[in-house]
Amino acid sequence: MRIRKTGIAVLVFLALMLSACGKSAFGVTENTGKQITITAQKAEKDAFFMVGALDVAEGEQIVITSGLTKGSVKVEIVAAPDSQRIDELPATDGEAIITANLQVGESASGTVAAGIYLLRATCLERATGTIQIEVTPAVRSE
Repeated sequence: MRIRKTGIAVLVFLALMLSACGKSAFGVTENTGKQITITAQKAEKDAFFMVGALDVAEGEQIVITSGLTKGSVKVEIVAAPDSQRIDELPATDGEAIITANLQVGESASGTVAAGIYLLRATCLERATGTIQIEVTPAVRSE
């Protein structure tokens, strides 16, 4: 009887492990105001979220770098409305100032006016990996 209970326990444990492996996730794992990390784990197509806030000062730019190992994610940078209150949900339909459709190994960057920006991300195809969005000093061309 003890072997049977152990066998059942092992089967339940294996089933739980397999179901945990099948889970998908798509969201932010770090948000410091100068850096946001998006993590996708078997993220489903059309998964979506919007988060803030990137704080860009004069002379800074936004750099977006894909660490995806699979799939494609659309990253959009949207100016935060001046009237946005901290206790309100942001409007999700604001016009993007920077748009990047990122796949494995791709990156994008852009210079924007000083201000507060929101991040909108949409999974274009099932994706796994990370995407880094950073506020860095702008590269000056001479």
